[in-house]
Amino acid sequence: MRFNYFFLTLLIIFVSGCADDNNFNLQSNKIDNNLNEFPKIASWLAKKDEIIASEKPFSLIMSGWFTETEAANIKLINPNAKLLAGLSTNWVWNNSEWMAFLLAITNYNKENPVNITEDMYLHNLDGSRCAFGWQSNEWGYEEIYSMDPRNEKWVELIVTFYGNVLSQPQHDGIIVDMVVKEQFWCPDAISAIEWQSATKNIMQKISDLNTENKMIIFNAGRNLSDIEIFSSYFDGYLMENFMGEQLNSTFDEGLNAAKNDYIIIYGVDTDDSGIKDLNKMRLGLTLSMLNNNTYFAYDFGPRNHGQAWWFTEYDANLGKPLSDYYKKDEAYFREFENGIIVSSPYSNVTVNFEQNYTDVTTKMQNSSFIVNKGDGRIFIKI
Repeated sequence: MRFNYFFLTLLIIFVSGCADDNNFNLQSNKIDNNLNEFPKIASWLAKKDEIIASEKPFSLIMSGWFTETEAANIKLINPNAKLLAGLSTNWVWNNSEWMAFLLAITNYNKENPVNITEDMYLHNLDGSRCAFGWQSNEWGYEEIYSMDPRNEKWVELIVTFYGNVLSQPQHDGIIVDMVVKEQFWCPDAISAIEWQSATKNIMQKISDLNTENKMIIFNAGRNLSDIEIFSSYFDGYLMENFMGEQLNSTFDEGLNAAKNDYIIIYGVDTDDSGIKDLNKMRLGLTLSMLNNNTYFAYDFGPRNHGQAWWFTEYDANLGKPLSDYYKKDEAYFREFENGIIVSSPYSNVTVNFEQNYTDVTTKMQNSSFIVNKGDGRIFIKI
């Protein structure tokens, strides 16, 4: 439930848009240590044209690919922005443009181009392909099929794809979507042990190509436990549909996730409704500012990720954090040079300050505010 790429023009980008190695200085593969950059706003499966047109300083942008020009335009706005590219290692979307993009990148400079063949797919006992269930007349989407990670031709194809992604200096790392610890959809087609062993083999081959130690982010779905078997192969992970109705993750699970050394992206969304719950948005946003190893994304949902939505709260000038977060009156607080954030998941909370602050959301100025249950607020010193 994560693919929403539309690669109408990407078939020629690898041939005509490969970056000149001298045009980019590679950034650190770890989380941005610029502590003035709060909040850290991410975009998962980004709509790059919208991101660029928005001229907003996104911190972490993840998509299928970035051309040299796209990367340069994004980093004009935020030189610290990290750009991660990739698809999935074990699934393909049966969409002609998506498939053409995968093969265009894979076959770049190949004397003998490869193609997807039927034996690369994972098949059920009756011979049918192992399907994810993504096909939808309502959404106009084709099916997503599982590939057989034991198939040597598939392994060579997808490893070559990721090798070409990693080779581009405008890419600060890679993403791997739809990572699962076993084949829940077709358990009779491949055992959990076989799936895990074969997936590790693919990831090890990709890791061997990652000679510059670029960042690797997995889509965990809900929690680390869903992908922990592959923990040696990633630097961080996305919690998709965070606090949403589909994956049912909780605020506490997100807070606990940040206690690990991994980079965490809280992917909050509208549950595919398009109705923006701004309280939940702010709750997730303030949660992401309680720690330094966390990013925040907010978009439509699993059926349509990557909108360049930008909210007033994203522009808050908090400066550097002055301390770790602390809990008080059932809410979480963190103090910054220019203000304080409050994240209140459990109950309505009255917060009292010794001086007046401005509520970034309402623009009200006072020394006392109420933060409702399931909301978060950013307060800036006057």
